[in-house]
Order: sequence, then C-alpha cells, then structure tokens
Amino acid sequence: MYGLVVKDSLEVGEAFIRVERFENHLKYRRSMKGDIKEAILDKNAVVETRPIYSLFYPSFITGYILVAFSKPVVLSPKSLLRIQLQLPVDLALYAYSGDFYQLIDLVPLHSNYKYALYGPVISSVEATGYIARLVKAEPVAEDTVEPLEGHCLTKVLIVNKTQDFANVSKILLDAKPLKIFYIPGTWKCYTQDIKMVLNSSEHASVLYEEKPCKECIELEEPEEFKGLLRTLSTEMLWGY
Repeated sequence: MYGLVVKDSLEVGEAFIRVERFENHLKYRRSMKGDIKEAILDKNAVVETRPIYSLFYPSFITGYILVAFSKPVVLSPKSLLRIQLQLPVDLALYAYSGDFYQLIDLVPLHSNYKYALYGPVISSVEATGYIARLVKAEPVAEDTVEPLEGHCLTKVLIVNKTQDFANVSKILLDAKPLKIFYIPGTWKCYTQDIKMVLNSSEHASVLYEEKPCKECIELEEPEEFKGLLRTLSTEMLWGY
C-alpha cells in the first residue's frame, strides 16, 4: 500500500523489506531475487512507501514516457473523446524526517522495461526526437475504471481540431510536469487529468491539467527532477 510507514516487515511481490529500530538508528534491508539493498538511518527517520514513475529502474535514463495503445482510438472531425489508461508505476521507499525526504530504495513492480525513440531516424548514425520509456496500455472509454495495483489511472481527453478523421495510437508524456497522486492506505494511484489536442495529422499538444480527486495526496518531487525546466505542454511533432 502507498503511504504506509514500514515499522517492521513488508512483502511486495518477490521483495521482502525489513526495518529494524535500534536505540540510536534504523536498519533498512530489502531482498529480492538474490539482490540485497541495505541502508542505515538515524533514529529520527521513518520509512514510507510511495508510488513512483516507472523511470528509475534499473537506472534513470529519460523523463519521457511513450504510451502505445493496444488498439487505436478513432475520432471523427471536430470531435472529442475521454479515455482512461493504466500507466505503470513502481514502488518507492522514502526516508522522511519532518518536511525532508530522500529516496532510499526502489522495488520494480513490472518485468519488462523497454525504451523507444519518438521521432524520425535520419540516417544509420543520426536521429532526432525523444528517448522515452515505452509502455503499452489499453484505452478504455468507460468512466467506471479503477486503478490497477502497480498502475496509475490516467484520464485523457482527446480533442480532434482537424477537419479529418484522426487515428490515435500513442501519447508522449513528460513526467516532469505530470504529477502523481495516491490515496494513503490503498494501492490507488492517479495522474492529473490530461488533454491531448490534435492540431493536424502529425502534430498534437499534450496539456497537463486538473488534480484527479479531493482525497488524493501529491507525490513529492523526485530528486532527478529538481531544478529542471517544466513546460506546460508536450508537443508531439511526429505523429500520434
């Protein structure tokens, strides 16, 4: 569960986590498939669970996520449609002391971590665009969907401003402006609402909008994102 204070032990999938408290310090230990991660913390720290973007395992390469749809979303001219996607996330272990926090460990919740280029390949040695974490998701038009464990529910309003039918098969997200929210004591995780505006047959603008629910708590900013420039939109220039 997210927002859980780990006081002794916790099992998540194949990961076993244990926090031991001594007189003047804490000992953190996580074992998973023979891999062991340990840390020593001072006695003022607490260890808590959080969802985190699926961008940091096995290492941080990019802040972009390319979501490939399992089936296309087709919009008639000058129409709009709201869909929902399940965006994969991992489990983060944070050390907290007052208003200060530090990521100390990461538990991958998925088995397949791939990357892709969004943009044109100019030659065998030259390309342009964005390196992105590649994930697959099924677009669902119903409003009754709940977030799956290990995923954040993402609501996307697609607006077709063109005079033609539009076939949408993917969306490029920038994790820096994209906020994650969770409900403590549950596996429920959400991103803020998203608007995808189709400006032409090749160009779409992705806008990051409203908080998804009143009871949600916003995820603290990861260390890798601090100080980076945040844009209000992501421009998809090479198709959708």
